[in-house]
This record gives sequence, C-alpha cells and structure tokens, in this order.
Amino acid sequence: MSPTPVRPDAVPAATPAARDGERRLPVVVGVVWAVLLTPTAAGVYQQHYPLGWAILGYASVAAFLGAFFYVFARAAAARRRGEPPPCAIRRGGFVVLCVLGTLVVGFAGENGVVVWFALSQIALVLMRPREAWATIGSICVAVVLVPRTLGLDWEVNVWFLVAIFGSSWATDAIFRLRDTNLRLVRAQEQIASMAVEQERLRFARDLHDVVGHSLTAATVKTQLARRLVDTDDDRARAELREVEGLLREALKDVRGTVAGYREVTLPSELVRAATVLEAAGVTADLPRAVDHVPAGRSELFGWVLRESVTNVVRHSHAQYCRVTVTADRIEIWNDGVSGAAHEGSPVSSGLVGLRERVASAGGTLQAGPDGRGGWTVSAMMVA
Repeated sequence: MSPTPVRPDAVPAATPAARDGERRLPVVVGVVWAVLLTPTAAGVYQQHYPLGWAILGYASVAAFLGAFFYVFARAAAARRRGEPPPCAIRRGGFVVLCVLGTLVVGFAGENGVVVWFALSQIALVLMRPREAWATIGSICVAVVLVPRTLGLDWEVNVWFLVAIFGSSWATDAIFRLRDTNLRLVRAQEQIASMAVEQERLRFARDLHDVVGHSLTAATVKTQLARRLVDTDDDRARAELREVEGLLREALKDVRGTVAGYREVTLPSELVRAATVLEAAGVTADLPRAVDHVPAGRSELFGWVLRESVTNVVRHSHAQYCRVTVTADRIEIWNDGVSGAAHEGSPVSSGLVGLRERVASAGGTLQAGPDGRGGWTVSAMMVA
C-alpha cells in the first residue's frame, strides 16, 4: 500500500497547515519505500551474483529509491504551489523510474516486483486520472508477462494484479478525498476573506457617511461664525457652540461606528438637515412628519438624506433644497447643479457607497441632473 497521495491535477494551493504537512510528506514517503524495498535488496543478495553484479544490483535499488524520492518531492513541491508537476518530471521522471524498475526486477527477481506497486502509485501522483489508470493497466500487463519469464506461478500473478488494482484504487480514493478537502478548505478561506472585505467596505462606507456629514456641517457653521464676528457676536458664539456640539456628536458617531453600534433615523436626520441647510444659506423644504415611513426603512432613508444634504452643502451652489418622503421612496432635489457635480467627480464616491447600501436593502438609488439646473437623488424600495 502506498503512502499518502498527491494529485497532479490543478487543485487549490494548500493552506499553511496543510503545506507544512506536505513539506514532510516526501521524507515520510522515502522512509516508507526504503523499508518496502529492503526485501528487494535482500533478493539481490539471494541471487548470489559476483561482487561486481551485486554492486550494480544494489546500486539499481538505491537509484530507484533516490529517483522515486526526487520525483515525488518535485511533484509535492508543485502541489504546494497549486500547480501540476513539471512536464520533465511527469514524463521523463516516470520513464527513468520504469528503466530503473526494470533493472531492479532483473537483479532481484521475484523480490523486485514490489517496484510495480511503486510505479502504479507514482503514476497516480504524476498523471491525470485517465492517464494514470492507462499506465496502471500497462503495468498490469507487465505483471502478467514478466513473472512468467521469471518462472513464477500464475497464482502469484493474480495476487499481484489484485494487490496493484486494490492499492491503486485505495490511493486514488485518498487522492480524491484529499483534493475535495483542499477545495473545501480553500472555499472556506475565500468565504472568510470575502466576509472580511465586505466588513471593511461597510466600515469605510459608514465612516465616510458619518464623518463627512458632520465635518461638512461643522465647516459650514464655522464659516458662518467667522462672517458674523464683529457684526453679530452673539450669533457667532451660538454657531460656534453648535460646531462644538456637532464635533462632539461626530466623535460619538465615530466611536459608535468603530464599536459596530450606531443609530441613524430619518427624523433625526431631518433635524440635522434643517440646521445644516440653514447655516449654508439654502432654503429647505422638508416634510414635517415622516410617521408613514416603515420603521425598517427609517435608518436607510436617514443615510440617504444625510449623504444627499452633505453633497448639497459641499458640492452644489444650491439656493433651494426639497425633500419628499413616501412610504417606499425618498427624494432630495436641489437647484444648484455645478460643473463638478457629475458622475466621476468626488461626489460620486459617496453615492457609490450609498447605492451599495440601498441595494443591500433591496432598493435602487438614482442620482443625477434633471436637465433644468437641478440635481435629484432618489432611493426607491420594492413594495
């Protein structure tokens, strides 16, 4: 029975733990076959060759073992890289093993036929299944013909055939099981990697939406406060207090985002939008009540409103902004389309994240100019 298998087929690269095991595999295989070939070396001794021929016999056994170890190690190394064995190893290595195996059988007689097991197993290691089984069939033909020339009984031939087919079938089954396990492990790694990437994107999107809106609002109010200094100090101080509140709230939102906990609702974002738009000098037309919006959509519509208002203040020259909310739709329109507000501009980076957020909730997001100097962002949910 052959030791642990390695398939020549293209399979996913092994995991680090599996690769550590495969690095030790050639050594284990070499030791096992050194033990299995001991009776073969004894068979050379039993032939009572002259010293020179005996040395050649032992050398052929040693060369076969060394070549087997080398070919197996190269195939295993390719396996660790997720590649099939090199053509030179797959073809030339097997031919060399066949030549050396013939010499071993010639020197050791019936004790040397164990090399056929080695050849059948290495065929499964080096070749694709169809090629390997065709090669094993050829080896079986040799098993039938060669022992007859050595004077062995036909019962011995049958025993060898059964043993070769049985060990090859078991090895092939181990190959398939090993490949299946490798693919499963690889699939699990890919799923885990995709989950990490999705979480990273979600975190980046949340951080953009939270920090971008709050800093934009703080910037607008700071600019307003600077203009009011020396003309209306009381209102300037009031605006700065609001800036302080905004920054504290932004810090709270960032901490909530990092901790995976945040609370965004449509009513709270309407209050924010009114404050920010007023500070930016934009006339706001906002709904007075949004009780008709299902609770499950309040957060999503809140994110849409937050990002849209941020873009109005940051990127447009709007004088008027209107927000319309129904049970399954929210629309934000402003009259300040500028040259920078088009797809491909920095504005669209936030809209990309917003579009992903709406899509993940089962809705669609549309954003763009209306052709009359206005810009519309609308999120629609499937009823």
